[in-house]
Amino acid sequence: MNTVEGLETTETVVKKIHTKAARVAERAEKSLALPYDEHVSDALEKHEYNFVLTDPKLPDHPIVFASEGFCKMTGYTNMEVIGRNCRFLQGPETDRQTVMEIRDAIREERACQVQILNYTKQGKPFWNLFHMAPVYCRKTGRVIHYVGVQTPVSSAFVVSSAASTPTRLSVVDEAAPTEPLPSGGEGTGFIARGGVDASDRRGEVGVTYATVQPSAECRQRVLEAVDSVVSELTEASHGKVCCTRSAELETNKAIPGTVCSSMLLSLTKIQQSFVLADPQQPDMPIIHASDVFCALTGYLPEEVVGKNCRFLQGPDTDQESVQKLRDAIKEEKPCTVRLLNYRKDGTRFWNSLHIAPVRDSKGKVIYFVGVQLDVTAASEGTCEKGVSPRLQQMGAVGAVRVAVRSLQGAGLRRVVTPPEVVS
Repeated sequence: MNTVEGLETTETVVKKIHTKAARVAERAEKSLALPYDEHVSDALEKHEYNFVLTDPKLPDHPIVFASEGFCKMTGYTNMEVIGRNCRFLQGPETDRQTVMEIRDAIREERACQVQILNYTKQGKPFWNLFHMAPVYCRKTGRVIHYVGVQTPVSSAFVVSSAASTPTRLSVVDEAAPTEPLPSGGEGTGFIARGGVDASDRRGEVGVTYATVQPSAECRQRVLEAVDSVVSELTEASHGKVCCTRSAELETNKAIPGTVCSSMLLSLTKIQQSFVLADPQQPDMPIIHASDVFCALTGYLPEEVVGKNCRFLQGPDTDQESVQKLRDAIKEEKPCTVRLLNYRKDGTRFWNSLHIAPVRDSKGKVIYFVGVQLDVTAASEGTCEKGVSPRLQQMGAVGAVRVAVRSLQGAGLRRVVTPPEVVS
């Protein structure tokens, strides 16, 4: 009996893994299908560059396309890469400040180029000249995807850095610098202080190396790769995407009816059922719906965004409660009601709905957040987790407000003060 139960448990786990993998693949496929035509994957696969496409609109900003060159370079299969955030390439010696530079560029929705120490699947380090560039929707200015091109900095593409200022970057004790990478590269190819190639210093743990200096030819190859991939995407979208925003959209980053990728990174971390609506737009449409909301209602994100929240109402929904919500929105005040709502499949559930305004730094209401709790099988004062609905909802509202306000005003970019030199 125990063996059978154990077998059933294993089968359940395997089924969940396959279900999750199928869901990840489906999301990646939809991410490419919405802005581009059906031939985009075939066109991208023709390129020999090492690159990925990531989608900032999906939870944790995952990879939705990985080239064959990228997989060979890192040692991972395509299935092991799709659906994961690029941070899996980082390792114990990856410079945190460089990682922050990339994150800042994502928040500010701009391109960046850095040299970063990455690791293959086998754990071998390699210097990577990484260039990331956003691809914008030509009409709205919203970031559709990020293109990330990775180029191993081999000894053939490194200039002498004897005069460079050393930086605290060390490499673990192994022979990896002289061993070919999965892509057939020539090793990490960085230069040690004094112009000595790192391959001559292997075996020394904690050695301080000079700043990596990729040659002009290496940098040019990266830019050519980015331009080529972006051109392919522009063609596949029939001109609907571009590599730069128009001057008007660049000036006004707060585009009505959209959520910038910077905010999405924060919103997707809030593990509660909520929607964000834009009161500046006609009929106050939803511009973001959390994964928990979609799981609760049965709708896909694309079936929710652009609609007014009333689509959850049905024949037995109390209109007096609905009117309370309308009055609160008009008066720009928070409000909590208990509504009978309907899922996509028609089943009913009691929804403890709390709405609250989200204001900018000048006090203007720029969004309304609506937090939903299924209280069908629970009393109004408690929930399954033992935390009152009121506290759960206030927590979600507070998290949304933090996500919005963190993007307003100056100070997005971190300023790192170098340590004082003690003589």
